[in-house]
Amino acid sequence: MAVLAANWKLHKSTEEAVAWVQAVKASPLVPKAEIIVLPGFLQIPAVAREVDGTGVRLGAQDVFWEAAGAYTGMVSAAQAQEAGCSYALIAHSERRRFAADDDRGAGRRIRAALSSGLTPIYCVGEELETRRTGRSRAALRSQYDIGFAGLTPDEARGVIVAYEPVWAIGSGQPASPAEAAEVAQSIREGVAGRTGLANGLRILYGGSVTPENVKGYLADAGMDGVLVGSASLDAMEFLALLRAVVGNG
Repeated sequence: MAVLAANWKLHKSTEEAVAWVQAVKASPLVPKAEIIVLPGFLQIPAVAREVDGTGVRLGAQDVFWEAAGAYTGMVSAAQAQEAGCSYALIAHSERRRFAADDDRGAGRRIRAALSSGLTPIYCVGEELETRRTGRSRAALRSQYDIGFAGLTPDEARGVIVAYEPVWAIGSGQPASPAEAAEVAQSIREGVAGRTGLANGLRILYGGSVTPENVKGYLADAGMDGVLVGSASLDAMEFLALLRAVVGNG
């Protein structure tokens, strides 16, 4: 079952969030995909009420690695889980850029999420300059080597990796399915070498995903789903993505 994760970033009022969920959960196609919505923290309670008992699942855009303490502004994995979340986005490229998230902190967040029963969605990716200079593979390896450090094979299997080519996000020029497939294979091999996980690692593609190109990442690139930003903000466009992935039946 393909994963479609909708990352709303810093968008939507509570009223808009509720309206989006009401439109999406009414679709008969919802049970055919693993749909995850990632709202802002203040919208989580209202969204949790709307998705309760439906096939739409809820995630947080970030969690902190400590369970409690003097950490102003942070939200723990346990608090996110208590609020109704089943997933947590870890080290998104915008978190890395604007909140100084790094790989060691990501590893601590991954372990905290797993300990609280959340499925981490760990974001890895490279900047345009890294790609131009041929350092993409090394940059990605550093990210997942550190992020997965100390995980057992079973724990690693509980993590979803989201490949974000930072150079493609919002550009309208996504990585090709062939490029994405090459990266996915490299990640699978690298994580296997790091953790001993022989198979079962799920990988998402995120970067200028549209209803027109999404099928290529699943069928041709071998991805297990997509992490969607701007194309997830409008419920009708997201439903078009869903139809493209699972068909109309």
